[in-house]
Amino acid sequence: MRKLTIPGAPLSEIEIFEYQYQSQSRGGNGPNVVITGAIHGNEQTGVHAARLLMKELEKVEVTGHIKVIPVANPTAYYHRQRVSPFDNVDMSRVFPGSSKGSLSLRTADALWGETADAEYIVDLHCCGLTGSTYTLVDYENFPELKELCVATGMPVVCQTSGADGQFYLESCRRGQKAILIELPGGQPGGVIDLEWAEFCSKQLLNYLKYIKAVKGEYVAPTTETVFCGKMDRAVVHNEGLFLPVAKSGDFLKKGDVIAYLDCEGSRTTYEAPADIRLISISLPKYAFIGESVFGFIPVK
Repeated sequence: MRKLTIPGAPLSEIEIFEYQYQSQSRGGNGPNVVITGAIHGNEQTGVHAARLLMKELEKVEVTGHIKVIPVANPTAYYHRQRVSPFDNVDMSRVFPGSSKGSLSLRTADALWGETADAEYIVDLHCCGLTGSTYTLVDYENFPELKELCVATGMPVVCQTSGADGQFYLESCRRGQKAILIELPGGQPGGVIDLEWAEFCSKQLLNYLKYIKAVKGEYVAPTTETVFCGKMDRAVVHNEGLFLPVAKSGDFLKKGDVIAYLDCEGSRTTYEAPADIRLISISLPKYAFIGESVFGFIPVK
């Protein structure tokens, strides 16, 4: 393990764990791979998945060069919040960063340089306690990523809306094969979904076998990967009691009931606008005007 220090704030050292072949006779020269977690500091299911993977990498023969950076935004991580308290900047919107900017921009700049030689990148995030797992990629502009999405064994792929400054997306634009995996957990308070962290770590190890960064037989997924469109969200237009019917992760047909909103003796029914995958939905609560209550992606 080595540390990458970002000057200007306490708790700003980034720990980098490296695994690589020892000689040509012990496995060959496989690809350079980077796996990152906690670009958003409270998204800790990804951190746990990365650390579980690290334990497995100690047991196998690595044929490439793998860098695991479980906590990419340490000041946000140690304050258990999405962004660093030192500048309140979303680091996931400022890549490639700047060596002369605020702490988050300097951290992004350091990570950008550290990952410049990677052929493959997997960036681990969280989609909330009531979210469901999906892979976020720009497969429309980078169709070669579809094969890699299937190889991860994650059940659903979402086409990105293309917000600039995201690490995985900017990495694709500089010629790397980069994907982002969203896992349940994170918000609120950095909660970890242990089951999905364990699943993700196993799938990542299998993925590393697929791209020949780790020696061993790749096992093809037994379930089909579903490719979906861009994410959309529903907001309430009246204050009322929100009552979910469907669950996060459900595949719904057009017209299926998702939820109800009871307001002053009347009821609004939310139905699936098309065939969709429900990727998040609020628990029962009193919802306020303009508040997002569920997210979905259309199934292609």
